[in-house]
Parts: sequence; structure tokens; C-alpha cells
Amino acid sequence: MKIKSKQSNIKVAIASAIMVGSVSFSSAGYAATLTVNAVIGEACVIDASTTMSFSGYNATTTHAAGEGGVNLVKSANIGSLCNAGTTALINMNKGLHGAGTDAAPTRKLATADANAPKLNYNLYKDDGYNYIFGIGGNGGATDEGGLSLVADGNSNNVTVYGSIPKGQLVPTGSYTDTINVTITY
Repeated sequence: MKIKSKQSNIKVAIASAIMVGSVSFSSAGYAATLTVNAVIGEACVIDASTTMSFSGYNATTTHAAGEGGVNLVKSANIGSLCNAGTTALINMNKGLHGAGTDAAPTRKLATADANAPKLNYNLYKDDGYNYIFGIGGNGGATDEGGLSLVADGNSNNVTVYGSIPKGQLVPTGSYTDTINVTITY
């Protein structure tokens, strides 16, 4: 009986060793890959928070009609930031009192009195005051409408040139207009 018991113990020990060995010495494994993607779309922000302030307009002296007078001119900057590679178009509407086409509006400054005369002015893309800043168009610097840009990921400043034509005799007062500046992409 002792032999049977020893044989039984040996069988259990061998079976245990096989089971323990197969669990503890397994070297099987699996490998996989993880793909990571990012899609960066066209995106822009615009900052037109500056004010173009025409001060000192005097239609009887400096800005008088005729050869002695000159237009009153000013400039302001519009900032934009777009993802690199974004093609965008900066547009300016007619303002609160404007008329004409979207591409080449005629703009007017007005007082709080709706019946008072208005002061003509306009905004331009160039310092020669030739190309009106408006909406749409081809986006070129030498045509009317908006102004296009292809972003490089850095801030862009666009200078806007304003002009009040000489010779406008209007009542004294504070004249204002609000222009909506948008960037489309």
C-alpha cells in the first residue's frame, strides 16, 4: 500500500508541476498598434476693437472746398489670426448710414439727430485712397470689396485708411458710424 501511496503522490506532484510550469513559464504575448490622427480645420479670429478717430475737421479752412483744402485722412489697424494655410477674406459693411453696393459702399457719419446732415467718408485698402474696403469681390488689394489673405499661423495686421472729403459744411457735433468687420474662411 505504501507503494501505491507513493505512486499516487508522485503522480500528483508531476501533474502539479506540469500545471504550475505551464502557467508560470508561459511566454505568449500579443502586440497591437494605436493610430493617432488630428484634423486641423481652417479657423480665424479677428480684432477690430480700435477706433478710427477723425478729429479737427474744418471745412472753412484746412478742409475747405477748392484747391487750398485737403481731405482729412486717418488709419487704423485690424488684427487677425488664422490657422496656417487658411485662406480668408476680411470684409467691411456699409455701416449704419451707408449706401451703394456691398463691394464699393458710400459711407456717412451721423449725429444723434436723424434729420441732421451727414458727413461723407470712406474706408480704403490703400494709402492712395483708391480702392474702397467693402464686402466680397476678388479680395485683391487693388480692387473694391474685401481683402483676402493666406495665413501663415502668425498674427496679421491690416491697415485701413479712412478719408473725409474736403468741403463738407455740416453743423458742429459728434459724428459716428459703426462698421461691421467680418472674416470669412
